[in-house]
Amino acid sequence: MAVRGLGCPVGFTLTAGQKGDAPQAAALIEGLPAAVVIADTADDADHLRQAIAAKSALAVIPNNPSRALKHPLDEQLYA
Repeated sequence: MAVRGLGCPVGFTLTAGQKGDAPQAAALIEGLPAAVVIADTADDADHLRQAIAAKSALAVIPNNPSRALKHPLDEQLYA
């Protein structure tokens, strides 16, 4: 689900329960204006970070613990 800053839904994708969140995330934010994209650790994927960078937006996503290359996280924005 994609939401605006105050939590109002702007899009969602319904998938089977065994499907992951990250494969759907880039399509959800496509065409939406954003300066910042906040997601949870489950969405920490290079393809999503690249899609966010292509929007010239800031990715605020905690690193997956298994990630070798750690990205900085703005903890105040994430909170």
